Amino acid sequence: MSEKIPYLGNIKIDSIDSKIFLKSIPNSERFKMVSNSDVNQILMIQEPSKEQIKVIESGLETYNRNFPGGDLDIPIPDISLVLRNPEGDIVGGVITSMLTGIMHLESLWIDEKYRGKGLGKHLVLSAEKIGKTKGYPASQTWTFSFQAPDFYKSIGYTIVGIFTGYTNGITEYVLLKKFGNEAIFISDEQQENLQGFTIAEDYSKRSMNIVNEGLHEYVKRHVGEIRKKYPGKSIDLVLETPTNQIIGGLSAYTTLKAIHIVRLWIDKNYRDQRFGKKLLETAERIAKENGCISGLVNVLSFQSPEFFMKQGYKKFGISDGYPYSNKEYFLFKHF
Repeated sequence: MSEKIPYLGNIKIDSIDSKIFLKSIPNSERFKMVSNSDVNQILMIQEPSKEQIKVIESGLETYNRNFPGGDLDIPIPDISLVLRNPEGDIVGGVITSMLTGIMHLESLWIDEKYRGKGLGKHLVLSAEKIGKTKGYPASQTWTFSFQAPDFYKSIGYTIVGIFTGYTNGITEYVLLKKFGNEAIFISDEQQENLQGFTIAEDYSKRSMNIVNEGLHEYVKRHVGEIRKKYPGKSIDLVLETPTNQIIGGLSAYTTLKAIHIVRLWIDKNYRDQRFGKKLLETAERIAKENGCISGLVNVLSFQSPEFFMKQGYKKFGISDGYPYSNKEYFLFKHF
């Protein structure tokens, strides 16, 4: 499992069929975007407030709820299991979120002293067993090449995407496991036979922090020096009218010389005017100025993946494990 920000595959953008021409004029933290008739000036704010960003998040959530499964688009901690050794110490754990109707493995960690004992398998299969009882049809996760792609494949996961846009040859895999009749699950007998170790649900902040920090330290040992050399950056852009109405925005972050587009939304009254294109171009420019060599975005089928394809993004994978015939597209762009 990769160390990532919480999974946020919820994207909505506008189309780019408008004849309105937009130009950007640098002005400290703002850009002025003007139509060809010099009316309806829209400001692009590069360092928006938390309140302005919340407007973008709310607008996107409202949009998503118009589609089957869209009411499940907010990633929240859903299953949290901890592994305790015979002395009662937390030495591992798995944390999942529920997103758009399937289970997403967000964090998986085993203390290095206890690896190679099959405990990671017990944790994941136990979480999946709970997920299936909740009605989820599948589980999905991301993992770096130096982490556990072979481990996930050994317990029934299939690679559905491979991202090669990071620096230093680092690769990231997207893996999916459908909970069909052939899926591997853990039995009650296996769950009890842990040689003195125990697995239990634990949603306390302290316990989840131990698991997340354990994962963080593991990833840091592998790419910590690279991250120091190429530090990450958050990118938030908001579109605002002269009357201070928020009508669109974009959020992204950079890591390992790649920009991840997290969300992009335009108010329905301002779509088809190339605002989405301008936001994406601005985010990419900022990313390239900070050394990024590629862009990455994942969007569901009802969230207009074709928009990004028109902007030069190419498909590197598809997940078809979602309910309501939804699919998730994994897209990248080399700069």
